[in-house]
Amino acid sequence: MPAPTAEPSSHPASTARPASGASVGGWRALAALLVLLAVGPALPATFKGKIRTVEELEIAKGLPTPRAFVKGENVRLYYINDGTLFLFKAAWKKAPLEGRGYVYYTARLRSDPSPTPLPHGHTAWREARVVDRPTWTQLAGEAADQLAPKTPGHGTYFQTFGSEGVLYRDASNHVHAARFRDRPAAVVIDTRLNTEELTTALARIVEARLRAAHPGETVFLLTAPLVGQSKVFTVLDFARRRCVLLAEPRIAEDPRGAPHIGHTFSSLFALTVESHGYALVKNPVSSAGRLVNTVFQTLAGLIGTGLHSYRTPPPPLAHAPGMDLAVWEKHLDQVTGTRADRGSVRLLPDGENFFPVFERRLAEARRSIHLDICIFDTDDVAVEVADLLKRRSAEVEVKILMDQMSSQASGGVPPPTPMRDGFEPPASISAYLRRGSRVHVRPFLNPWFTADHAKVLTIDDRYAYLGGMNIGHEYRYDWHDLMAEIEGPIVSHFEGDFQRAWAHASMFGDCAYAEQLLCGRRVKPSAPDGPQWANLRRLYTRTGLTQIRQAEMESFRWARNRIYLENPYLYDKTVVNALVAARRRGVDVRVVLPTDNDFGVGKSSNLVIANHLLKNGVRVFLYPGMTHTKALIVDGWACIGSANFNKLSLRLNQETDVATSDPGIMERLRTELFEVDFAKSHELTQPVEADWTDDLAETIMSQF
Repeated sequence: MPAPTAEPSSHPASTARPASGASVGGWRALAALLVLLAVGPALPATFKGKIRTVEELEIAKGLPTPRAFVKGENVRLYYINDGTLFLFKAAWKKAPLEGRGYVYYTARLRSDPSPTPLPHGHTAWREARVVDRPTWTQLAGEAADQLAPKTPGHGTYFQTFGSEGVLYRDASNHVHAARFRDRPAAVVIDTRLNTEELTTALARIVEARLRAAHPGETVFLLTAPLVGQSKVFTVLDFARRRCVLLAEPRIAEDPRGAPHIGHTFSSLFALTVESHGYALVKNPVSSAGRLVNTVFQTLAGLIGTGLHSYRTPPPPLAHAPGMDLAVWEKHLDQVTGTRADRGSVRLLPDGENFFPVFERRLAEARRSIHLDICIFDTDDVAVEVADLLKRRSAEVEVKILMDQMSSQASGGVPPPTPMRDGFEPPASISAYLRRGSRVHVRPFLNPWFTADHAKVLTIDDRYAYLGGMNIGHEYRYDWHDLMAEIEGPIVSHFEGDFQRAWAHASMFGDCAYAEQLLCGRRVKPSAPDGPQWANLRRLYTRTGLTQIRQAEMESFRWARNRIYLENPYLYDKTVVNALVAARRRGVDVRVVLPTDNDFGVGKSSNLVIANHLLKNGVRVFLYPGMTHTKALIVDGWACIGSANFNKLSLRLNQETDVATSDPGIMERLRTELFEVDFAKSHELTQPVEADWTDDLAETIMSQF
């Protein structure tokens, strides 16, 4: 169902009576909340040309509400005007969790130029009852009262459709809605809901009312009030526990349309001429090393990659004490060749927590801003950050190293939810950053299609940020993810990493890297320990260096009590086999996977992996929506960063993780991330539906 917004409604107040405890203002605010974030920019008041959307049809014909029919995973909306039939259709793929609570879908409405007649009663099509606006408004008020906490001064945060808001109660127990940034400072956030959680919660709230008002009916079409000239629809199917948002193409599709020829050409030029021409000239040694490493690691990854099967059921949990962490850390010294540094870790889950902190640090920077980022997108969020960097470049040094292949590919793909009204993305974020500023930008070139997948952002040699988030719309608003703010002497090491990578990306390439390696900056002497400082270990995946994989695989073998893992790309079968082997030793193994995925084949692959893990006693949790988090706890050891649990991250790409046995950091990761996500997720108790196409997808993705 359309998601909340905190913008005020422009429609007249409903005559329906407010729910107990909810103010009329709160009612109207939520009525707007249920619409405005889900709609795109308004069209002009007149329309000329071929009708492609419901909005255009209403402008051209002034038609009333439609008749709606549902069959399986398909819906049809019919409009009739003077004997002329207009048809809009949408379809979606059945989710594996259907039937185990409400499942949230989005589907694209498409105009059918050759509409079929309205279905008759004897067909499999079921007609949905269209809910009128007064009923909609009353339902919105009741939903506001139930979603807001009962305690005055407390609120419910929601993040959806490219924006975020809060429902809260004032001292008089009246419900109000506000944009998140405009909320009263004293409001305490009790509950946080993403789009999928919010939508399914609303569906549960309105079900009882609609069932009581229309006994025996199970399929409803909610028609949102007009905002400007935009309209959205939601199909509620109580029998199948479905909630389907029907989005106009302006919502679901890239406002830029198909990729421009110029964008396609520049991407091909970058991958051929620059990454396999210019890069080989300036970086002959490192490019040859990457080729050898790619061949070797690819062959190594093919050895023993089948999923291990067992004839006996998994044993009960051993509930054994965890591994000896002091011995474990010494073992890591030997296995990975690394040593611990000192520093503190502050966890920043989700865009709502990371981006405001990061942007504040950017605004406060006094000397330098150095960003090593995989993707710097061209969407509205990325441009806002770019504008801030451009302003700061007049006062401090701003250097940005971005992976060229990843940034260009992402720039041609729209975010999951709409960007702000009227936004026009730049053709090139690199050119945009340089234009009218002192920002320095260098690309990480991609010989043999290797990528710099790390996300390490340093400010003033004081703060470092690392984790899974890139700079873009989905990381700010749509996906669940994790970044960490790090302080202490370890930051100087991350700054040294940047200086070497920056030199390597210059026109002097390998020579500049060697010079920086031999004569570059030295790490500052360790200062006296600050509050909450701990031993932190830097782990890398680099050409010929697989420290992250070594540490994680060793941790699975050493585990005695528990393994908690969260990632959207659990494709490496050696990791899956190690998790199963640990479970068969009596270890409590829990894995969090997303219900959605930015790769369709990745979503299919995860279904197969989830079933295999469940069969072997691993507890599998499916997070609502997309989690992009890369996090691991093994007994008392924690590891976070940019590396996924796939071959690309563990063997080929440039990655940076940080690990620690500090009990305080590990406990915060457990309580602030894993326990929260376990509670939000659906735990599998039986296998999900998967077919041969999912098996094929798993076979394909296991190679990446």
